[in-house]
Amino acid sequence: MPWLMIWMLLGPSVVSVVIAVIAWRVIRRGARPVQIGRRSSGAVVAGAATVMAVYPVLDAAPLWIDAPSPAWSTIFDTRFVLPLVLGLLVLMILGAVRPRPSSRSEAVLSPRSWRSFLNTWWLGAVLGVLALIIGLTLSAGMASQPNDAGQYSLYVVDLGSAAFGTAIYGWHHSLIPSVLCVLLSATTWWTLSRIARPPLPPTHAADAADRRLRSTNALRVMLGALLLHLEAILHSLASTSRMTGSFSGGGDLFFSTGTPFSALSGTLSVLAQIAGILGLALWAFTALTAVRTRATTRSSRTAVPT
Repeated sequence: MPWLMIWMLLGPSVVSVVIAVIAWRVIRRGARPVQIGRRSSGAVVAGAATVMAVYPVLDAAPLWIDAPSPAWSTIFDTRFVLPLVLGLLVLMILGAVRPRPSSRSEAVLSPRSWRSFLNTWWLGAVLGVLALIIGLTLSAGMASQPNDAGQYSLYVVDLGSAAFGTAIYGWHHSLIPSVLCVLLSATTWWTLSRIARPPLPPTHAADAADRRLRSTNALRVMLGALLLHLEAILHSLASTSRMTGSFSGGGDLFFSTGTPFSALSGTLSVLAQIAGILGLALWAFTALTAVRTRATTRSSRTAVPT
């Protein structure tokens, strides 16, 4: 059993957890844990984070476990959809949890929308990562060509008298993730709306702080899912960029060439690693916000990490 390889694969996941724990310990003194569905929501996010943390080991299992190639191919292809599916399930559970309804005769019926308890910074980060994913998806899709099965998952470098190709994150691999991104966005809006909709109680400072935390957690889950999906795209493009081909120029003359974006291979790999670490750290931090903390002062009970 290649234990050293397993530890190397789990290294980025360990870094993510360490970052999440440090961030949580820094701000927890003034933080108020989620009171509505605290344990259930924390457990669900922690479960999703655990699945993504150990997935690199499963993804590399073909290196030391003998199994039919179609099975490993299916597991390998799930790397594009797994974080989006997990994020979708977590958001559905977060949105399904509702507080006890307040009496309308006592509630504050001020107008609220899904943005009422949001920090615009988190919303901007989500939109920025989503725009980056769309841009990479369109670029890779337009660069893809059909393989023998008619699937647009092949990248070909045509040299005129010769050509060589490799796999790419093309239209074939991006169709289902694109649909999942739309569903993830819609589910996030639905979750935020359900958090903001119930009337506020007369003494609503603590309730508003709780809703701000729950709304921020919903965006953290979505942003983490998008970053983990972005990691898979960048790793795929990095692999494509490393493709090279050797050809005979006549006699004993040979030459090699690569893709037009081969110089970006290292950059793509580093960005993929950063995206994956940050995405998993967001999920781990979200799970930690459900841990009960000691409130040192009355005012600290209404503070919330955003």
